[in-house]
Amino acid sequence: MESSAPPACRHEYVKIYQRKIKGLERRLVATKAYLPVGFKMADFGHLSEGSYCFCTKCRARLFPKRTAADKAAARLANQQKIANAESLAAIEDLEDGEGIKDETTEESSKETSNSIHVEELEIIPLELEDLAESSSEMTASEEEDEG
Repeated sequence: MESSAPPACRHEYVKIYQRKIKGLERRLVATKAYLPVGFKMADFGHLSEGSYCFCTKCRARLFPKRTAADKAAARLANQQKIANAESLAAIEDLEDGEGIKDETTEESSKETSNSIHVEELEIIPLELEDLAESSSEMTASEEEDEG
């Protein structure tokens, strides 16, 4: 009987991603590599903490190996982060709807805490005659110098 499953990948050709300094930044740089038969996980000891290794054929993660517990913990942390973001968005929506109450609480918080007092500027309307008196005219030679 023939098995319908494809043969297991031997992970010969891999891509190793390492953090390297490029210019003024640290970036992940990919390096293609060939792993000979008999290559062990201990041989990845030279890779740093932020490095990754993936098989190019089956795309399996070879380094760092993640256990089922690590995957579950990462999944829970991601779900928690999403839940926190949604709750913050809901709180912000509630605050936007209660704008009148926010103004009164802001005024009371200004009175209780040390804050900087800023005076608002008064708007003084100008008329065209006032602008004409303070403006200066340019001669034709000055206009040519600028242009």
